[in-house]
Order: sequence, then structure tokens, then C-alpha cells
Amino acid sequence: MTTSMVAAWSCRAPKVLLCLIFACYVQATATASNFTIVNGQIYTPGLGIIDAPQPFTPEGGDFLHVAIDISGDGRIPQPPYPSDVDTGILNITMFLFSYSTGLNLTISNGTSDGWLNDTSAEAPEFHCNSTTTQGFQNAGCEEVMAQESGSTVKHVNWAWPDCLVGDGDADKDTENGTNSTARGSYNVSIHQSFRINGTGYYTIFNLPIEVTNSIPNDTQLSASKTRPLCALRNNPLQNQTSQDASASTPSSQPYLGGNVSIGGENQNESGAGSRSVDCAMTTAAPMLLMVALVSMVLM
Repeated sequence: MTTSMVAAWSCRAPKVLLCLIFACYVQATATASNFTIVNGQIYTPGLGIIDAPQPFTPEGGDFLHVAIDISGDGRIPQPPYPSDVDTGILNITMFLFSYSTGLNLTISNGTSDGWLNDTSAEAPEFHCNSTTTQGFQNAGCEEVMAQESGSTVKHVNWAWPDCLVGDGDADKDTENGTNSTARGSYNVSIHQSFRINGTGYYTIFNLPIEVTNSIPNDTQLSASKTRPLCALRNNPLQNQTSQDASASTPSSQPYLGGNVSIGGENQNESGAGSRSVDCAMTTAAPMLLMVALVSMVLM
């Protein structure tokens, strides 16, 4: 290495090192916040991988959109599953809740149970098993795993209900100082029932979002332009202790350090028998640290 090359590297090395340290910090921050994010995908404690939204995203518009990969980026097969399936997602339900507002709204529970269809109060497009004017079912009764047959990513669309209309954070009632709307910080709560290597699990993953962007009073999803009702979707709110007690979570994230076995018949896999997919943690932090050390040595 020539003197000029050494000098040039010495000038660049501190900047490179700072970039590497920052990258390691970002990775550590994601882990410290209890989110494992790889290439923009959020790994839940179950088999579902969230593509959207990202944590703490300000949300608004006409409807909430949640995209979840059910194949583990192609690692596991899609339904329909045989009765003896070793590994696969059996059911996904979603809720939107907030400890600040006390609301626990059903996004999709895959069943007609628990839905109050009041034809006199709510637009028919938002009734169980109905379709909006934009051609999609408003979450609700449609099973997440059954929709979009053949797609490895399920897109759940849910019209914002009436109590979340507004712009910015929760609107204040100037007379008594209380919130006149239920806007603010929420969690998209994703419940998964699944099997890994023949063992059943049930996990709850709460993805924080901010309902702070503008949600218009009129919706384009119903002919009457009226929004669905919070009152028909609200459920009793469990505290975090109760949520944790109801879950049965794998000891490690199935794709990041776990060993997922794919077996059984009619698995959409070529060949017979079963195979194992060994999945290691896909993080660049160790490599970045090594490069940083080399940079310091060469400085």
C-alpha cells in the first residue's frame, strides 16, 4: 500500500467507522424496542412476518392497511393444510386497541361471532361478509388465511370507524378539557394460532401505530359515505398480564434461530417426507463490528 493510499484511507476510515457504529446502533435499537426488523420486515414471535405498517407509523386516510407474509418468505407452504400439518399458520385475528382510550376494536376475527349487525345504524357495506364500494371485504368475518388464495402475503383493509375521525392527535373538548375523539396511540394486535414441528402455539404481537394523520368524516367505501361504528366493534380490553398469560410462545423466533420442520401430505412441496429449514439470525452487526475493528487497525 502506497503512502498516498494510506493517507487517503486514514481520512476516510473515521467516517466509515462512524457509519458502521451508527448501523450497529440502529440494529441494537430495533432489538431493544422488542422489534426484530430485517430488510424492512417485522418478525413476530410466530410464523407471520409483517410487511406493513412499520412501528410507530402515523396512520390515517380512508382505511388501515396491514400486510402480513404467511409463508416466511417462502420457507413454509400455504393453506389449505392437511389435518396432520407439521408447520403452518392455522388462524390469524387482528384487533386495534389502546390503553389510553380503553378501546379494543375488532379488525378481523374470521367469524360472525361477536359482530353486531345493526342495519338501521350502519352502512350495509360494513356488515359481516359484505363488500365495500372499492371491492374488498372490510376485514371482519373473512378469515385472513383464506383470503387472496394463492398469495403468500395477505392484505387486510379496514375502514377507520367513526370515533377515529379527525386530524392530528385526540381533539380536545374545550368546555371540559376531555378528548372528544379516540385518536392517539394504538396497537395493531396480531393473534396467531400455528404449529411448529407438530407443536401448537398461540402468540400475541402488538405493533404500535399513531392514529394522528387525517381521517375524513366521509368515507369512499360506502354509498352513503358514512363510516362503520366503533360501538359495534368494541370488546373488553385485556391488560398486558392477561394477554401474556393467554399466549403460548415458542422459545425462540421460528425463522431467526429456530428449526422449522415441513412435513405431512399435500404441503405444496415437491417430493415426499419432511425437510428441515435451519434459519439463522440475519443481522449484519457482527460483520460490521469486524470491519470496524479492521478499520481502526489500518488507521
